Amino acid sequence: MSSWSSQIIADSRCGGFSQALSIFGEMLKSEEKLDEFVLASLLRSSSGLSDLCIGEQLHAKAIRLGHALECGVRRSLIAIYSTCGFFELARRVFDEVPSVHETDVLTWNAIISVYVSHGQYDKCFLLFSDMLNIGHLAPSNATYSSIISACGSANDVEIGKMVHAMIVKDATLDKTKLLNSLITMYSKCGDLDNANKVFQTMDRMNIVSWKAMIAGLGQNEEFRCALEVFRALTRFDQQMLVKPNRITFLSVLSSVSGCSSLKLGREVHAQVIKLSLERETSIGNAIITMYGKCGDVTKCRLSFDRLSLRDVITWNSMLMGYAQNNQTKNCFKLFKEMIVLGIKPDNHTITILLNALSSTSVISNCYMLIREIHGYLLRRSRSRVLYIAAYNAIITMYAKCEMLGEAEKLFNWMGKHDSYSWNAMIDGYSVNGFYDDAIMFFIYMQEQGLKSDHLTFSILLTACGRLASAELGKQIHAFTIKHRFPHCGYQFHLLSVNNALVAMYSKCGSISDSAKVFHKMAKRDVFSWTAMITAYAHHGMAYESFEYFERMKRNGIEPNSVTFLGLLTACAHAGLVKEGTKYFNLMIKIYGVNPSIEHYACMVDLYGRSGQFKRAEDMVETGISRLGLRQNSCVFLWKVLLGACHAHNQFGLGVRVARRILDLDPEDETSHVLLSNLYASFGMWEHAITVRSLLKAKGLKKEAGCSWVELDNRRHVFVAGDSSHPDRKRIYDKLEDLDEKCRSIGYIPMTKFVHHDVDEVQKEAILSSHSEKLAVSFSLLQNGSRKSIIRVIKNLRICGDCHNWMKFASQVEGREIVLRDARRFHFFMDGKCSCGDYW
Repeated sequence: MSSWSSQIIADSRCGGFSQALSIFGEMLKSEEKLDEFVLASLLRSSSGLSDLCIGEQLHAKAIRLGHALECGVRRSLIAIYSTCGFFELARRVFDEVPSVHETDVLTWNAIISVYVSHGQYDKCFLLFSDMLNIGHLAPSNATYSSIISACGSANDVEIGKMVHAMIVKDATLDKTKLLNSLITMYSKCGDLDNANKVFQTMDRMNIVSWKAMIAGLGQNEEFRCALEVFRALTRFDQQMLVKPNRITFLSVLSSVSGCSSLKLGREVHAQVIKLSLERETSIGNAIITMYGKCGDVTKCRLSFDRLSLRDVITWNSMLMGYAQNNQTKNCFKLFKEMIVLGIKPDNHTITILLNALSSTSVISNCYMLIREIHGYLLRRSRSRVLYIAAYNAIITMYAKCEMLGEAEKLFNWMGKHDSYSWNAMIDGYSVNGFYDDAIMFFIYMQEQGLKSDHLTFSILLTACGRLASAELGKQIHAFTIKHRFPHCGYQFHLLSVNNALVAMYSKCGSISDSAKVFHKMAKRDVFSWTAMITAYAHHGMAYESFEYFERMKRNGIEPNSVTFLGLLTACAHAGLVKEGTKYFNLMIKIYGVNPSIEHYACMVDLYGRSGQFKRAEDMVETGISRLGLRQNSCVFLWKVLLGACHAHNQFGLGVRVARRILDLDPEDETSHVLLSNLYASFGMWEHAITVRSLLKAKGLKKEAGCSWVELDNRRHVFVAGDSSHPDRKRIYDKLEDLDEKCRSIGYIPMTKFVHHDVDEVQKEAILSSHSEKLAVSFSLLQNGSRKSIIRVIKNLRICGDCHNWMKFASQVEGREIVLRDARRFHFFMDGKCSCGDYW
């Protein structure tokens, strides 16, 4: 072999691709002949440079010289065509192999690898099957590695198990490497039992084995199990058997971040320091992320300052730490420092800043900042594709700021979209109450042939829950069953959709369907249990909420702040003061959860509705003091107390609280209305009229009460005294007939709930045409003799008279009436309500 050939082969093997091709140019001038080894090396070089033009020229030269069918040349040709994205040409090179070369395992491995890298998993499996049909061709370690990788990516655990069995039977293989790959494959498919079996039965474990098991548990959100495996690894380390490395710590720190355990995070950090890995940039970035997720911003910043070599990921990690802990000002301050130092922000940087703006209570001019970031992106890059994730975040923020028009403009301007772009628009319509637009946008997405992901379905199910559309929710549910989610993280994606289904059925009034979905779930997390606890709470089934909380603890799931909010809501709806106080103290003292304004509001409501007004007022003062609340948040707590005063006719306290609210927020229309009603309840009509006049003079309006029912995928909306419905005559005739039947068995209109200075006859007339009564009458007309459940949604709290009337209506019609008001669910049957007249 000449010196030219030796140098080309050496440079190619060492990654000196450009140099190898340069020497080839000199070699051509010398007219020295090329052999198959040099051609293979040159093709590897062109593959390394992704230079298809040179590859094609070398392919032509190989054909002319008669080397195109040589094994090494074929494999290099397959590699160059695959690298440049032409895997059809790669397959053509493979198919040209004559039968005499069918024993060439390396060429089979090369083409199988091509299909795996391009996501053509079905073709990869077929090719593997063809390979096995050649009796004298035995798969190698590399063959099995590619097939195992394909099984994991395709979420095909059944083929994975068959491959596993073949590996066990083949005594010629290097088992350790393949078993490590099997652990990863089973983990990707969500089959942690088999992953653990492989891990536990390995004769020889190396650090890759431990890393695969830890990473697999973390990917499936079994964070604490992952940390237990890491502890076992440290015990092995002490015995000098296996030593954790940088990759291991990256997986472990990711698991700590997932479970947000500061105590465990400090333990792992101590191990990192012990092994002198803290100053490595990738490890330092993971530590910053971990402290940010665990809420220790001080340690987060300290770790950031200690890193001598920072990349853009380091800065992003610190920005995220500030954003996650609502330190928006510090987040933007650090971003300015980043720009001054010449660090170029990437897509993720901009996305973090936009997410930080979600905390609008910290930065009042949120909309203007979004516009500034939007302008910065437009000035910075002409590529719309480069910053697609940032533009998606801007769409989300425009929607949060109720600027749907701006969101739509940006979406249309982008031209190219990913699934997050579509999800951002669907969610934007949903959170702004445009549910029909959200559904239509999803339909348009399907018409474009675009794949929906788990987030799409979660958003749609949330929209169905807000709309209380059980029929539409069932259709989406059916769609999710037929849909195969993206292969990576299948179990996690399925879990998020199942959680959304539990919440959707609950909000649509079907607690039994929520329970069915929950009990069929193969995997449950804290959100699954919390969804069921909250579902029972809103359905007035407090003791069922408590039971699920105990079961959750027995299953080793640690409750979060939302779990306790569900428990406190259950107590408030049932008037269980003792239990509510117990859970509030348990949350703080045992689980270390700091109460939010929502937790204090639940306690104020619990004490107020049960008539313990002194405790309720003290809770308001405590909440304001401990949370350091701003004006609007203070108003929120006082309004909860005012609602309780109105329900119990607490005149003195109610007037005092209402005046306090109006001092803080003179434009609050709800407090004007409640104060007016309080005066009216005590016959102080002049005061009531004065407050109403003041409300009108300020240009404020009370939210109009309305109720609606869904029939045949159509919503029928009613307001009090409605005369707009095309079937109004039949509705009022049915209502009159139903009212007479109710009176005949004891119903008497509760005119005290009419806060107008009119006579009793007029008061009864006002009560008789409330929107929920019209909705029930319409439903009875449509259902006829069918005994289906009547489901009514009301945007405000149901009044006492309508609540009483519903009980009689359910009795005379022999029908179950489910009503969801602004506060909770009511199930009326046989003259009784599930709330026990406490709401």
